[in-house]
Amino acid sequence: MNVFFYGCMAKMLNFAAEIKTLTILNLKTLNSMNNLSRFLMSSALCAVCTMASAQNAKVNGVVTDATGESVIGASVMIKGTKVGTVTDFDGNFHIDAEPGATLVISYIGYKTQEVKASNNMAVTLQEESNSLNEVVVTGYTSEKKADLTGSVAVVKMSDIADVPTGNVLSSLNGRVAGVNITTDGTPGGGNTGTLVRGTTTINNSSPLYVIDGVMTRDNVGSILSSNDVESIQVLKDASSAAIYGAQAANGVIIITTKHAKKGEVKIDFEGSLTAQTFTINYDLLDAYQWGDVYWQAYKNTYGVYPTSAIYGDGEKAQLNTTSPYWTGSNGQTLTATNTDWLDLMYKTALMQNYSLTLSRGGENGSSSLSVNWIDQDGMLKNTDYQRFNTRLTSDYNFLNNHVRVGESVAINYWKQHVAQGGIEEQLVKQHPAQPVYDSMGGYGGGYMDVFNDSPNPLRLQNNQKDNQHEYWRVFGNMYLEILPIKNLTLRSNFGVNYYNEFSKTFVPAWQEGTRQVDTNELDTYHYHNINWVWTNTANYLLDLGKHQTTFLVGMESKKYNTQDLKGYGRGLYSEDPNYRYLNSITNGAAVNGIGSKYSMVSYFGKINYAYDSKYLLAATVRRDASSRFGKNNNSGVFPSVSAGWRISSEKFMKNTHKWLDDLKLRASWGINGNDEIDNEATYTKYLVSLANASYNTSGDNQTLAPGANKTYTGNANLKWEQTKQFNIGLDATLLDQRLTATLDYFDKRTTDMLYQPPYAGVIGEGGYSWTNCISMNNKGFEFVLGWRDRLKSGFSYDISFNGSIYGNEIKSLPDAIYYTFGGGRPGQSIVGQAFGSWMGYKTDGVFRTQEEVDEYNKKYDVQFGKPGVGRIKYVDVNNDGKITTDDQTWLGSDQPKFIGGLNLSASYKGFDLSLFFNGMVRDAWNNSKYYTDLFQCWNGNHSTRLLDAMNAWTEYEKTGVYNCDTPALTTVDSNNESRGSEFFIEDGSFIKLKTLTLGYTLPKSLLQKISLRNARVYFQAQNLFTITGYTGADPEGLGYTYPLPRTFTFGLSVGF
Repeated sequence: MNVFFYGCMAKMLNFAAEIKTLTILNLKTLNSMNNLSRFLMSSALCAVCTMASAQNAKVNGVVTDATGESVIGASVMIKGTKVGTVTDFDGNFHIDAEPGATLVISYIGYKTQEVKASNNMAVTLQEESNSLNEVVVTGYTSEKKADLTGSVAVVKMSDIADVPTGNVLSSLNGRVAGVNITTDGTPGGGNTGTLVRGTTTINNSSPLYVIDGVMTRDNVGSILSSNDVESIQVLKDASSAAIYGAQAANGVIIITTKHAKKGEVKIDFEGSLTAQTFTINYDLLDAYQWGDVYWQAYKNTYGVYPTSAIYGDGEKAQLNTTSPYWTGSNGQTLTATNTDWLDLMYKTALMQNYSLTLSRGGENGSSSLSVNWIDQDGMLKNTDYQRFNTRLTSDYNFLNNHVRVGESVAINYWKQHVAQGGIEEQLVKQHPAQPVYDSMGGYGGGYMDVFNDSPNPLRLQNNQKDNQHEYWRVFGNMYLEILPIKNLTLRSNFGVNYYNEFSKTFVPAWQEGTRQVDTNELDTYHYHNINWVWTNTANYLLDLGKHQTTFLVGMESKKYNTQDLKGYGRGLYSEDPNYRYLNSITNGAAVNGIGSKYSMVSYFGKINYAYDSKYLLAATVRRDASSRFGKNNNSGVFPSVSAGWRISSEKFMKNTHKWLDDLKLRASWGINGNDEIDNEATYTKYLVSLANASYNTSGDNQTLAPGANKTYTGNANLKWEQTKQFNIGLDATLLDQRLTATLDYFDKRTTDMLYQPPYAGVIGEGGYSWTNCISMNNKGFEFVLGWRDRLKSGFSYDISFNGSIYGNEIKSLPDAIYYTFGGGRPGQSIVGQAFGSWMGYKTDGVFRTQEEVDEYNKKYDVQFGKPGVGRIKYVDVNNDGKITTDDQTWLGSDQPKFIGGLNLSASYKGFDLSLFFNGMVRDAWNNSKYYTDLFQCWNGNHSTRLLDAMNAWTEYEKTGVYNCDTPALTTVDSNNESRGSEFFIEDGSFIKLKTLTLGYTLPKSLLQKISLRNARVYFQAQNLFTITGYTGADPEGLGYTYPLPRTFTFGLSVGF
């Protein structure tokens, strides 16, 4: 595939060179004609100017930006006159001016400069640092940041441009206040999740993504390359997101892709090479240490030493690595060894990422073509990800810019080998003395002696070697804009999202020691969907001097259509990869498929009013009608209002203008909806089946006829989830834009949550049914603080810190599930607790001495557990003098209490350095302790903390004090320590150096010599270190996830 790709790249580069050559020839021809007209015009002007003044002289120069890019269309004026010109495609200008005259050079988004006229001038414009004039893309329109009345976060793309990733959202973790990104090390970034302002619902809490006006909830990494992203805005509060109505309860993330700008043909290349290394937060026992721990655990439990074919029968464990402990029927043998399963299965892996963009812009339009290739080898054996992405964009205008048309289409193809389900957990608990292979090259394993019944991880992952999964996606939009009169824009946008997936999962016949399966099996899956959305809007600006009002009205319709087909069978004639098809199966054939449709029609409107940019008002309303709801409630209305007050513009603030640039207070309220349930939730369903719905219609008690069994009862009264949100915020900039601050407080209240209660047998046939029945509150505080400055020496630096504080609470439940939902028990409902809270036993460390055990037994009637030295001590929560199951209570949750990020960056003479730290404050349920810290719960591997417990017991036998927080070693769980308790809860807080980047941009003087427009090289490292008290694998990714790698990247960015 790489050879194919590089060949394609070479051909594309040759083609691009030919295009550029032809374009330059055309431009030269055009320039020759322009030069002729300029010559004639100049001759006439010179004659006139000579008669007017004999002192004017021809002045020429070039205008570029800080990167050396030509600035096209920059205004060049002689100060104090109306004489001026604009720069051409190459940034060049020519003007007649008196020697020493002052030229005023300006362009939108750049600082205006005044320079003395001279010949062969070179002027570099610096970007305007006034963020208040920044234009922010919001729902169906754009607004000046200064006039926003809602809570909108803008992502600095420069901060994440160098992050090598298959999913641009994974690089946002900790960079945006109010946004929590979860990800792992899965190649391609497919397991990236996003929450905006916490968990809003018990259902899907992921936000809505809007890419170039097309709405989706699909994985962003499967739609576009991170190199194609121009900007990202996050709409967090109801007033910002309400324009998207029933889709916006969880927030909205708007992604705008790059489009070509005016100028000659440009070629931009970006490439990076990344090394991914495996890291873990704990150490596991080796085979010899495991034997020592087992020997003491057995002795502590039974008073004698164990007998083992693998470790012997003496007073000390002796690992036998020479004599087989098992011999098979074919003469194959298994001999114990010292296996490091993590080292066997994980490796340093490489990732390559290349992007090439060709673009050209003219007076009447522009177009670009980009291609991206990412090849990521996974750290876990036989996992990888390869993706090819190409995107074509164009924007053209006609009739003096009164008609605009354009499109953006991305085509993605990717394939991957995935990890066996549960393999990460399997590697933690696998016994270290178990051999990988038998004496004849077969797989080792088998449930015997001290070994558990876990399958061989290498076999499981080798099965994935030929199980490739392939995907296609076409995602794009085309638009038409008409400006019939001044300030009125009519826009029609049509978007399409097509997705196709095909996978085959084959499990060959296998044997591991005593375990054997003689039949292979094949599972195939084909899924595709096509979604389209058509949006029509009218936007009008009414400008009456100090009174400015914008009106937006629109309608939108969309339709989703999905189908899938599954096939399964066993006993394939051949296990050759070329013959792994369903027509080769011999038994167990099963085929099933399903299709589903969903549609929505919407009407919306928005009004923004500003008086002198001081008093700001906005109102939005949207009506959605969805096919997912019954006839009684298939439509809903979602309103919002917001207001802003620019306090700094008041007369009484006049004396603060020297140090206060802007101070704005804003508040908003609105209602959003959520319809993320089954497309058929309101329909009653029947299953036609002989096996599950048969009837003896003949009355002979023998002959059965297939019938229909009601499996699901529809609810015609089902309605939307509703999230009402109040937000109040403050925006401030001080000290000539150097200090910025944003503060927000929000209160989100979700009611009528969509829920499908567990099947109630007493209801009988069709007991499953969706209903509106649960409510939840989210409250929080967000802040962003920033300081940036540029010294006279040219050294510039930027410091930004953001943080989010959350609180989540279940507010109500229906009576039927009041004490059962979310792990509740009689008398203890989850109402008043955070969603996802844990139910279990409170603990007070472990018993240190026998005296402590005796005192405990005298004080309490112990009916749960068996107290002993080194055992976990349970707390009498209900104070009834008994230790029973009634002492279970709510123990908290892993909902983040605080999420923050700190970015430090600096640049000087072409060098740039940035460090980004992210962190979190939360509790964490460390479920790996079941394996790592409790020897009695699992006959597999454990962490080296058990060596501390072993040594502590040795000291206890001498001193009578057990001085260790890890429970004492035993082989029997007599104290019920495998049950949920505070023992498993740890401080999951952490601070991580997420990225460190060092780059160098070549100076313009060198670039001109080597005919480059820009060039930059950089080095980046990710996940360099973590400060935490958490003892699990990684506090950033709880549970058994694909490990986050520590990465080292070298990158290059070049423009021609």
